[in-house]
Amino acid sequence: MPTANEKRKFIRVKPLETEPVEVHLMGTTLLDILYANDISLGGIGVVAPNHFTEWDLHEKIQILVALPGDLADFMARGIIKQIGKKSKAEGVYGVQFTEIGPKGKQDLQVYVNRMTRLGRDLK
Repeated sequence: MPTANEKRKFIRVKPLETEPVEVHLMGTTLLDILYANDISLGGIGVVAPNHFTEWDLHEKIQILVALPGDLADFMARGIIKQIGKKSKAEGVYGVQFTEIGPKGKQDLQVYVNRMTRLGRDLK
């Protein structure tokens, strides 16, 4: 569980490099396929190419998350809450989940628990 001093409500984990979490972001005018930098029950951080300027802060999007292994892909809705600093190569975007179905939430919790046991939780 997060500590009392930590702002985050949910434990974030970093996917294994050998088993990435694929993320399909669908906005009003754009579809992009990216990979998760980190993920929690509250949202997902994605790394995007620097030219990825079409997304706007507070834009509402649909998300397809493809969890690795035996866990099912799930659909969610979210809102872009953070646009991190960009380098010449990439930028980091934070998407807060606003809606996830029960099965998606269950599989995501299983995934977070697995990554936590592997020491992949972010402090």
